[in-house]
Amino acid sequence: MNPAPTPPSRLDLPESSRGVLRRLATHGPATRPQLARVLGLSRPTMSAVMPELMNLELVSSGGSSRGATGRSAVLYSLAAGAGHVLGVEVGATRARVVAHSLDGEQIAAREERISARRRTITDAAVSTTMELCEKVLAEVGDGHGPLRDVVIAAPTKPSTKPTSVSTSGLQPDGVEQLAAAFPVPDDVPVIVENNVNCAAIAEHRLGAAQNQDTFVYLQVGVKIGLGIVVDGKLMHGAHGASGEVAMMPFPWSPGEEPTRAGLEEYLGSEALMARCAEVWTSGNGPVPKDAEALFQAAARGQSTARRLVDQHATDIGRLAVGVMSVLDPGLVVLGGGVGQNQLLLPGVRRATTALAWDTEITVGALGEHATVLGAVHIAITRALDRLT
Repeated sequence: MNPAPTPPSRLDLPESSRGVLRRLATHGPATRPQLARVLGLSRPTMSAVMPELMNLELVSSGGSSRGATGRSAVLYSLAAGAGHVLGVEVGATRARVVAHSLDGEQIAAREERISARRRTITDAAVSTTMELCEKVLAEVGDGHGPLRDVVIAAPTKPSTKPTSVSTSGLQPDGVEQLAAAFPVPDDVPVIVENNVNCAAIAEHRLGAAQNQDTFVYLQVGVKIGLGIVVDGKLMHGAHGASGEVAMMPFPWSPGEEPTRAGLEEYLGSEALMARCAEVWTSGNGPVPKDAEALFQAAARGQSTARRLVDQHATDIGRLAVGVMSVLDPGLVVLGGGVGQNQLLLPGVRRATTALAWDTEITVGALGEHATVLGAVHIAITRALDRLT
């Protein structure tokens, strides 16, 4: 049996074929007439392009679509042989690995919680992530084409270029070396992207910011961070540190000296729960064990919990005003373990309206899966850019 043809690089595919491939990947199945109309291709060109892409196992046919004249036309879609990507999320308490085809369909997914006393990525977290990757790749098997790209989402600065995979062991600094030791073939590009940036991309492609070219994703949880999308693209900055709002000077007033990452220490969920423990009285019942329990008490109308949540919303709103004053985004999307709670929205909106101008503020639509979904879609974009 002859081996399947190797999917070509950009140089091997004519422009018309690249356009058809990208259109099917980003917009789903279509007929030849639909593709020709959108891409401005002639009938003879389409008659040459489709057999070529099908022969290379990049495109497949199946099903039909009935047009206005009543005639049926064959639907074409991305074939399994076009390949797949991995999106990876590694954090202090959870690891996720998902495989998607280049048209965004999920093929396999694994996740596991990690017991961690410290809010940092440990060797155990890295090891768990690599094991999940091996399981996902085994589940994907050989029926979904080559692995084209891997994006690892982590609470760190993004890597500036793809890392060549090696078999060397991990170094003590953990996530910085994770990409270099990831268990994938040597020719598969692997990069690390900031986790908040990934969540911002997910909300842009799939969630609350689909119709916004310029917006920010403000994550508030154990840590705080900002993903900035301008003209549909992530802003990374000169040092890859755009959106590191934890570094904004805080406190900043007469008689007070700012401390490094002092804003994150004040706005993070651990500090919120410390303030909760200070003001909670025995008449309120047991002290909430975490932020989720605090918000549940506030939703039930517990007065102390409600005051704490309202003040936290005001503080988040003030941070949002600082972001708005520099970037003037069309939309602010709140996310993270705390930020995605709907109870915060009224207070955040009041604070921004009082201190700045009207800007739409909403809660992310993808919840805790935003980060890994963003990693997947960044990987798909990178893979399609190389292929097309």
